[in-house]
Amino acid sequence: MRIEVIRLRDDRPVTLTSYILDTSPEISWGRRPAIIICPGGGFVRTSDREAEPVASIFLSRGYHAFVLRYSTESMGVSKVYPDVVIELANAVVSIRRNADKWNIDPGRIAIIGFSAGGTVAALYSVNWHRDWLSKLVNAPKDTLKPSAVILAYPVVDFAVMNEVTKNNRNTPAAGVLFKMMSLALGSGKFTEDDLRELSATYHVDENTPPTFIWTTADDDVVPVESIISYVNALARNKVPFEFHVFEKGVHGLSLADKTTASNPQHVNPPVAKWIELALSWLERHIE
Repeated sequence: MRIEVIRLRDDRPVTLTSYILDTSPEISWGRRPAIIICPGGGFVRTSDREAEPVASIFLSRGYHAFVLRYSTESMGVSKVYPDVVIELANAVVSIRRNADKWNIDPGRIAIIGFSAGGTVAALYSVNWHRDWLSKLVNAPKDTLKPSAVILAYPVVDFAVMNEVTKNNRNTPAAGVLFKMMSLALGSGKFTEDDLRELSATYHVDENTPPTFIWTTADDDVVPVESIISYVNALARNKVPFEFHVFEKGVHGLSLADKTTASNPQHVNPPVAKWIELALSWLERHIE
């Protein structure tokens, strides 16, 4: 396996770490699919728990894997939007342009995002075909198209989060809402229009790729109502999707087993089944 850290920007440490499986005459496999992983971290940082361990699972199933470390506050950045979406677009372009070199099938490039990384992945999935994005990255729209998207406990509807938390601003969800919106816009002052602009829910259309989503019913950081709102938007626009809500589980479970656990709550066997469900779904959509 070849591992390389690719610098996507000169002004800050935005990187794409590639994990490229070696070819072998003993293995009957042509061009491989690729997965781009967007870790969470509330736009403050990108979590290691949702990076290389996740890549390892996809590598074991024959995917080349890429981890995107997009713009966050930890890089000294006070405003991350639309940079994070542009950075994901540049990652997709880089992978497609190197498809021959890396033995990748350019028609099978999927994205997975966790929490705030889910915000990035979802916003990209509803904007990849927009003129503004194509112009900013200087690439044709077809080059930007993702084959499928997986969203794990994603922040996709700030407007609903605001509504759910309006009577109690001391909840974890309210704190995440304020912090992420402040970092997205570079200001702690935002309007209802701003909330909707930064919410992928209100930009879903027929061009949104097939989407797999999972969360837990008692996640106190990203209310399940806000994710159901996104699923409803997918249904209205007839976008193929699969949606799983597990009964119990804290926010930020990643793989929900000891390989990604930083405390006992992160080991959740019922929820750990999500990765097999997602891989099976992904095979039906990009294999």
